Amino acid sequence: MCDCKNVKIGSYDNQIELKIPNNIKLEYNNPKKEKRETVCIDKCLVDEIKYLWNIGIRTTGCCCGHNIQQGYIGVIDKDISQMKNLGYTVAHNTCRPNDEDSFVPKKYNGNNKMRWSNGLPNNDKSLKAR
Repeated sequence: MCDCKNVKIGSYDNQIELKIPNNIKLEYNNPKKEKRETVCIDKCLVDEIKYLWNIGIRTTGCCCGHNIQQGYIGVIDKDISQMKNLGYTVAHNTCRPNDEDSFVPKKYNGNNKMRWSNGLPNNDKSLKAR
């Protein structure tokens, strides 16, 4: 479970704004091909997202689930196999049953409970910085 208390789905009450690192090139789906310099992330996923960015995983969105629903980390299609190689479990979406671009955060995945410190996992050998 996450650290959220009384945070509603769709609320930005438990987020912080992070600068997107230079090694992560994200284009958002809009006519102007907007390039953002920052993105808002749920506080309890910040360390895991920073780690994924550090090893080159390009995220498309995330939500901790706010203790209401399953959390997820979305990635671009080119990074799906790398997420699976890292031991992430696909977070299936009934609205898109054939897509596998969303993953259960390791921080909350029953068998893969993570302890994060300074943006790095300190109890999972499958997540070594490259």
